[in-house]
Amino acid sequence: MKNRGETYQDGIEPRKYTAESRFKFACHKGMKCYTHCCSDLNIILTPYDIIRMKNRLGLTCDQFLAIYTKPEMMVRTKVPVITLRMLDDDKKSCPFVTPEGCAIYEDRPVTCRYYPLGMASFREQDIQPTGEDFYFMVRESHCLGFHSDREWTVSEWRKDQGVEPYDEINKGWMEFMLKKKSFGFQMELSEESRRMFFMVSSNVDRLKRFILESSFLDKYDVEKDILEQIRTDEVALLKFGFDWLQSALFGADRVKLRDH
Repeated sequence: MKNRGETYQDGIEPRKYTAESRFKFACHKGMKCYTHCCSDLNIILTPYDIIRMKNRLGLTCDQFLAIYTKPEMMVRTKVPVITLRMLDDDKKSCPFVTPEGCAIYEDRPVTCRYYPLGMASFREQDIQPTGEDFYFMVRESHCLGFHSDREWTVSEWRKDQGVEPYDEINKGWMEFMLKKKSFGFQMELSEESRRMFFMVSSNVDRLKRFILESSFLDKYDVEKDILEQIRTDEVALLKFGFDWLQSALFGADRVKLRDH
């Protein structure tokens, strides 16, 4: 989550956590370190993060992306991602942090929800996908939350912080990222493929126009009920978009071409 610290005392703890692993942590207003973790961040926004945040702010995808984010290319996988743009102040503060806490707390990104945990597959490391989720702990010297007696399992923390629906909705995005990692440098995406991935993962408004207003439906056989969901439900639209990417880029049998 953060771009600083590589030791056990201030950085990633060298331990693999499972859903039943236990840890002690608490965070609430009144703690001396409250909101200290909300600055100098490098947060990759997931597709569902963008949907929740832009809807919370009453913005279109284009508006939200232009105001609050910046695009980056992941070094190892050469996959384009969206990161949250920090303020240009001394602390490089999150644009949504206030003395009272997060201004969009109910719709905060999944990385913030997980903290002080992280899902290992979110990180750009040489991790071989196993089909099982595992987690890591971020320990920062300024954080007093680890001195709490409140104990959680990873599973309890995920449920309490509302992580589960985010992971479920972002599943197609994660599948793509893991598949790209597993192929590594053997599978270099073309510029067109990167644009396709970037559109699906960052801009459901453009994705919707692409499906409904281009020649897409002349090429692909989309069932009527699915098409209606695409018109009215951004989550269904997002999931369809990643099914299409799996079919178009990896040959999966999820969105079928018309016979002709």
